[in-house]
Amino acid sequence: MVMHLRGESPLVTCKIDAYPDDDPEHTFTNTKLLIDYALVCKAEELVVRAANIRYDIPKFDVPLNLISQHLKTLHLERVNLDHSDLKFSGCPVLEDLSIQLCSIRAGEISSMSLKRLSITNICYLRHDVRIRICAPGLISLQLDDFEGLTPCLENMPLLETAYVGLGDGCYDFCHDGQADCNYPYCGCHFYPVNNGVLLGGLSNVVKLELIAVPKMFIYKWDLEGCLIFCKLRTLLLNEWFTTIGLVCILQHSPLLEMLTLRLGNTESLTGEMGVQEMIRKSFVCAHLKVVNIECKEVDEGIHKILKILRIGGILRDHICIKTPAPCTYSVGAT
Repeated sequence: MVMHLRGESPLVTCKIDAYPDDDPEHTFTNTKLLIDYALVCKAEELVVRAANIRYDIPKFDVPLNLISQHLKTLHLERVNLDHSDLKFSGCPVLEDLSIQLCSIRAGEISSMSLKRLSITNICYLRHDVRIRICAPGLISLQLDDFEGLTPCLENMPLLETAYVGLGDGCYDFCHDGQADCNYPYCGCHFYPVNNGVLLGGLSNVVKLELIAVPKMFIYKWDLEGCLIFCKLRTLLLNEWFTTIGLVCILQHSPLLEMLTLRLGNTESLTGEMGVQEMIRKSFVCAHLKVVNIECKEVDEGIHKILKILRIGGILRDHICIKTPAPCTYSVGAT
């Protein structure tokens, strides 16, 4: 009735809360009609959210053969994206794509026009193959709090900011902790032999945040590829980046100006082998002027990080340590 009354007058924003029809199969025919109608009305922003009726995996399958010369922003929440590929070639001006609480079974997400991509809030990704993300025009990426294998990022030469958080739902860990176990479906067997997964696609980023729980191995294997972060100026890391990981990423970030280390448990920073050998390599942070260390206390692990920074030429006046309680530690102390 509403569609009949308003006709095809242009829409700027259309928000659709998807409810199942009253038929026995609980289909979403009306929702699909509303999506088609929004595109006919040249909507520039489309929001599709499945109603949170039951606390289970979303049931509504979004039709991804979207064709629109006007759609710039697409937000999907609690829906199924069970397509072989999510190619948005039919939406040549799409710039913003936000996916939350969705089930994504695609093998690829691609868009030549996309500038901002966000996959967050417990999205269910594939556990048998990595989703490839091809968006060469991307300037902002947020990938966080997902379940499944980490997506594989293709080159993003225009990327300015990126946040990647690998939590307990990420499958990129090894069941026996060796990153090469006998479990046939373990995440360690899905790492590409000759190519990296994440960091290669992020090598042109300007501002980067990398977070992971300790058991993840993706960052470690990607760093072994000796890539260069040729534009990176601002970097935030958590305690996954132990002393070896920290040295490695600093060695490959020649223009880095600001480093923040947000450290929780620093036990893994102590007693690590191979650090001295890595430090002997060329290691000068010529542009690094600000280092913020956020930690619970100044312990042995923090002392080891401070030693690494001094070897890299970081002046003590450029290092600030923040603890919950007032800190009496002098950065210049040995």
